[in-house]
Amino acid sequence: MRRIIPAALLSLCAFAAHPVAAEEPERAKRGACLDEAEIHAEVGARRVVSQVTALRAARAAKGGEPVRARLCRGESGLVYAITSLKKDGKVVHVMIDASSGKVIGD
Repeated sequence: MRRIIPAALLSLCAFAAHPVAAEEPERAKRGACLDEAEIHAEVGARRVVSQVTALRAARAAKGGEPVRARLCRGESGLVYAITSLKKDGKVVHVMIDASSGKVIGD
């Protein structure tokens, strides 16, 4: 009996500390990012600005060299989530409204 309790407690702590369990509601709230085919369809239909336009807006707002850009569903529509690396080594995140190309957050 003594060995069962610590083992059960250890597995319960491991489950509670697992980041996926904490991320699930946050990921659902943020919305999923689009795949390549969906991105091409949105840009082709001119419902969103091109990725190049979004990258230029992010660079103008925060500087740095873009290393990742995703088109995702946000609370108010599609947004480009852009991650850039500045010369001093800092990582910056910028959110661009995909329909207008304007910076909406970081």
